[in-house]
Amino acid sequence: MFYIYIAGGDKRQIMLAEMLESAGHTVAVKGFEKLGANREFAGKPDWVLLPIPYRNPDGFLKAPFSDKKMTLTEITERFPDSAYFLGGCDAAAKKILAGKRWFDVLEDEVFLVRNALLTAEAAVCACLSSTDTALCETRCLVIGYGRIGKFLCRLLKAFSAEVTATARKEKDLEQIISDGLRAFHTADLKYAIPEADVIFNTVPFNVMGERELRCVGKDSRIIELASPPYGMDMELAKNLGVCVQLEQGLPGRYFPVSAARAVLHAFEGESKKWN
Repeated sequence: MFYIYIAGGDKRQIMLAEMLESAGHTVAVKGFEKLGANREFAGKPDWVLLPIPYRNPDGFLKAPFSDKKMTLTEITERFPDSAYFLGGCDAAAKKILAGKRWFDVLEDEVFLVRNALLTAEAAVCACLSSTDTALCETRCLVIGYGRIGKFLCRLLKAFSAEVTATARKEKDLEQIISDGLRAFHTADLKYAIPEADVIFNTVPFNVMGERELRCVGKDSRIIELASPPYGMDMELAKNLGVCVQLEQGLPGRYFPVSAARAVLHAFEGESKKWN
């Protein structure tokens, strides 16, 4: 059994703490004072579990239930030698964690597939909760045909929505057509956007410039699922009057129990390798 320190995160981390304790581990939680869930233990942890992804655009750890700012550097300095770190890491995190023992769940294919499915299902929930029109009467455009894009298209199609998807690679365009969907190359978004009521973006880089944003209908909206820097310049979209629904951390917000199970599975698999 391990001593585990959970630093920040959303409701999935609270559920994860309960699951770990039920499995016999000793768990400390920091970054949840708004929920009254913070707790400590004496000694040093064997594992430090970070949010997924671990930080906000401002560089601080994701901790929506805390008014206090935490950085990964502060956490690593507090536990310099003893702990294995697990979370959603980026290049900056890997630099800070250099020389330490760590595992990036965003490189775990099993976790990524499960997380993509939860994200897609939550995206449908987010869409339905902010409209009075049924999906069966909605023209949907999904930008990007990676893990999330594929799952999302399947779910939207199951709701009888009219679904169009975009991709850059020829093989992905062929897959879109084989899956019974309309296909556009991402470079041709300006032709696909005017026909869409709801646009789901899954691509974490700028694919919608001013030309594309001006094509968004006045009653249409973009549901942004990607991580920063997002699929567009958010300030430009705002100035153009485009309705953008920013939906981040969907699994933890909509399905914290299922999201926690995905992290738990990754932790259990990795902890067996390290010990």
